[in-house]
Amino acid sequence: MVNVFHGPSVALKILLYPMVTAAGLKRLQGQPSRFSFAFSTEELDAVVKAVQAAGCGVELLPAELLPQASYHEGRRQYRCLPVLDAARKKLSHAGGIRDKLLLLTDADLYEVGMNFTGGMAELGGHVAIVSAARFQSGDREKFVGRLLKECLHELGHLLGLEHCRDRDCVMFLSRSIADSDIKAGNFCGKCRSLLGRALG
Repeated sequence: MVNVFHGPSVALKILLYPMVTAAGLKRLQGQPSRFSFAFSTEELDAVVKAVQAAGCGVELLPAELLPQASYHEGRRQYRCLPVLDAARKKLSHAGGIRDKLLLLTDADLYEVGMNFTGGMAELGGHVAIVSAARFQSGDREKFVGRLLKECLHELGHLLGLEHCRDRDCVMFLSRSIADSDIKAGNFCGKCRSLLGRALG
């Protein structure tokens, strides 16, 4: 079943697509997981609410497993671009991507030339992905905070926002987990204004 949530403004709808590992799928089904970076349905709901608060409607798609072809056995990571391509193809078969697509995964991601990535987005495009794999913490509240900030950051890129110099803004480029922990979980005044124009 597809769940539809409407935020303060529904001029733009975000398709939130959990594409996860087998352990991540079990966690979403309410089963215990030994992996601290696998998120629960409650934590997924927190992402939905954060996107709503940014002024977007949200359609939560059913969770699915990551394409096995994107897995690199030697690195024990999933390559980012094949995952994005698989999502595009799936939605193309369903009628195309008319809205913005935000993929959320518990898998550790990489791309050629990078050791890992916590997220990637098409600037002003249609598709973005966020990985929770590097956000693990013994403090579950801190884990969720990191996850929400990265989701809003990549959402900002989807809506055309570039990196911000304000260290408190969620669009500030985090080069480490410490950077993510320091910055706020919302947009600065300037980025909020640009976001408002993008949302129409």
